[in-house]
Amino acid sequence: MSKRVMMSRRAVTKVQAAIIAVVIIVAVVVAAYVWWPRPPPGPIMKLLATYHGPDPDEMKVAEMMKSELAKLGIELEVRGMEWVAQWDLAKADPMKAQHIFIFYWWPTILSGYDFLVNMFHTEEEIFFNLGYYYNSEFDNLIDEAYSLEATDPKRALELYREAQKKLVEDDCASIFLYDLMNTHVIREGIGGYVDNPAYPHVALFRDLRPPAGETTFRRAEYGTIITDLDPSSQFSNEIVIIAGNMYEPLTWVTPEGKVIGVLAESWSVSEDGLTWDFKLRRGVKFHDGTPMNSTAVAESFGRTKRMGMGAAFIWACVDEIVTFEEDPYLVQFKLGFPAPLDKIAAASYASWVFSPKVFDIGDDDAVHEWLNGPPPAGVFAGDPPYDVGTGPYYLAEWVPGRHVVLKRFEGYWGGWEGGPYYDTIYIEEVVEPATREEGILGGVFDWTYMLPKEHLETIHEGPVADVITVPSFQNLLGLLNMKSPPTDNALVRKAIAYAIPYQPIIDEALLGYGMQSRGPVPAGLFGHIEDLFQYTHNLEKARELLREAGYTPPASAMAAASSMAYMELLVPCFYAMTCLVKREWEYTPT
Repeated sequence: MSKRVMMSRRAVTKVQAAIIAVVIIVAVVVAAYVWWPRPPPGPIMKLLATYHGPDPDEMKVAEMMKSELAKLGIELEVRGMEWVAQWDLAKADPMKAQHIFIFYWWPTILSGYDFLVNMFHTEEEIFFNLGYYYNSEFDNLIDEAYSLEATDPKRALELYREAQKKLVEDDCASIFLYDLMNTHVIREGIGGYVDNPAYPHVALFRDLRPPAGETTFRRAEYGTIITDLDPSSQFSNEIVIIAGNMYEPLTWVTPEGKVIGVLAESWSVSEDGLTWDFKLRRGVKFHDGTPMNSTAVAESFGRTKRMGMGAAFIWACVDEIVTFEEDPYLVQFKLGFPAPLDKIAAASYASWVFSPKVFDIGDDDAVHEWLNGPPPAGVFAGDPPYDVGTGPYYLAEWVPGRHVVLKRFEGYWGGWEGGPYYDTIYIEEVVEPATREEGILGGVFDWTYMLPKEHLETIHEGPVADVITVPSFQNLLGLLNMKSPPTDNALVRKAIAYAIPYQPIIDEALLGYGMQSRGPVPAGLFGHIEDLFQYTHNLEKARELLREAGYTPPASAMAAASSMAYMELLVPCFYAMTCLVKREWEYTPT
């Protein structure tokens, strides 16, 4: 073969190889453009979620929500704040408020109405309806249900069902995360402790039986013990010393949900549910020596209702409280609308009966200032008792920011036979969980809570303390801002609800100490609907809703993985073709 022919063939081969190379390069570039994972576009929306900063569980929940929403192209800023600060942010201006307000709720009135009315009923002045949910039909349903609880509970439950369907399924006014398990730690050898979900974190000290030779019960509290000592207005942590210990109500709800008498021996209600008569217990004295009777009850609740502070809303149904000269142990409540007054009288706040002698101090404001001191002012200017209740223990000492001491009231109407009982209750503020844990394991404390959940099993299996775990009436929810875009759009709210990893939150944040909520009313409380619609973790459904709302979420993780798989196939193909081209380019026929 001539040299010229050989050169001609080589030229053709080079041209063919060049064409093949160009085609391959173009194909690879196009494939890379189409399938190669690129940095995600900017967020389709930005949201703000706030939670109670000191609570590690709430922080974990917020971070897990942030991670899942990012998969939808939603940038969630999570901000830990003190409770009052996040409350003020929500109330100041709904257009500038957080889109998701994460917080716990537990009932005052022991009815599902408490959850529904406080957080979702229309309010002229916002207090706890921090998502700005306004639905008059919902309002009417829950108000009617509440009015029928005492006379027609079956119909009341039907109305609660209808109202919650609107709230949860139709309007998606909130993310209902989980119902929490109470986890309280008590030192072994102490008897009589009963965990009651109706009264969060309250231990009835008179029920406790100390080990032989011990006279002081030592409780470690995770935060501020006292914010308000006025029984008409207190609405915070001081419940742990007030409820059933310093002050008492007319009735009490047992852990089994039964209403029993405390300062009331019996009660009855008229057929129309508008008149309630309570027969009071005789022989009861307040810590200041004043006898307890119908006048004390009427003046206590009259002042609480009149002041309108704290949980005074529980008495909104009461128009008049009547006493009778001929029977100072009969008190009658005339209602403006029917309501379950036996449960209201057992509320965890604002239900306390106190000595009418406080009115010698002055008007309501003067009494409030006198009761709250702080030491050595007001009631603390004299000798203890520093309260005006009827409970088995009285307030003997308060050092703000440090500790509280209660002492046994020898004149307690229930008596002290059948002991042993504790003489002294010492409650110390211990902020650090590690210190509380070391304290109870080292015998410094007898009772505490809010310990790291990952430590509870080990503590319980050890020889020092028991972990008491029971369902509570406390749940965690995220109120969704109904006024501020984009959460003013129901489709967006539902997409967010479908993006929540409910079971991983329970498994990883709570370590199993809880269960996914089914609406706002916890299991075991009247008004809970067992088969109420429940959102599940479903990102594809969330994407569908976002697209319907006019947003374009990024491709799913599966699509991105498929793109990567395509590239993993293309790369070796590109390499093989390159090798073929290179070999063809260098081929010289003989």
